[in-house]
Amino acid sequence: MKQTIQSVVMLGAGNVATHMALALKNSGVEVLQVYSRTFSSAEALASRIGCPAISELDELSGRADLYVISVSDDAIAGLVKHFPLKDKFLAHTSGTTGMEVLNAATSRAGVFYPLQTFSKEVAVDFGEVPLCLEAARDEDYRLLEQLAGRLSGTVAGVSSEERRQVHVAAVFACNFVNHMYAIAADLLEENHLSFDLLKPLVQETARKVMHTAPGSAQTGPARRNNREVIETHLRMLDANPGFREIYNFVSESIINRYKEDNKQGTE
Repeated sequence: MKQTIQSVVMLGAGNVATHMALALKNSGVEVLQVYSRTFSSAEALASRIGCPAISELDELSGRADLYVISVSDDAIAGLVKHFPLKDKFLAHTSGTTGMEVLNAATSRAGVFYPLQTFSKEVAVDFGEVPLCLEAARDEDYRLLEQLAGRLSGTVAGVSSEERRQVHVAAVFACNFVNHMYAIAADLLEENHLSFDLLKPLVQETARKVMHTAPGSAQTGPARRNNREVIETHLRMLDANPGFREIYNFVSESIINRYKEDNKQGTE
């Protein structure tokens, strides 16, 4: 068995696959091929890497040290089912799918999960992206660990169940937070105001949680249990019942979290 992973085939050409393929190339790993069921997607990424694009699994090279599956969660099992090369080293990049999904094609299963939000058009410093690893074999884990160390300064061994917990937390910290930004932008746009007004606030909120526990950094009317302000805001949101429901639910969640603190503050 090789001591290092020197060549990779990317199975997928979406956001995660794009950033990972570029990071692999920049670290000196040879990306032999990019596969996607949509040839134009494979070609777009392959042209940036300088390797062949393919859209048929039977065109896969058999000489890669690692095959990285980076497709949507609901497509992983189908791809594995039709993977034509048996007992190759396969790793997927999903936050929620268990490693065992790969067992249908190989005994050398692994996970190479980058804990970050990716968009193709937005550059990311991959060296700052935590990489969560898992492998069925100790020797394969060491190979993934060595590869991950070339790409990132933060590498952790994480089981499938732990990874699912991390992914749930990440949805709260990233996807839900971004949805709140979108709601804020909609409310401002309805009043002909720019989201730019909130950007310093967004930056300061993010900065604080880098140095302070999020629970300690909480501010706002719900944190103070200021019912008068909350009711005013709810009335302002009457024309947007969906937003009103979210505001009320989140406010009650915050109030309940700090109920004892607020109670002590009034004694």
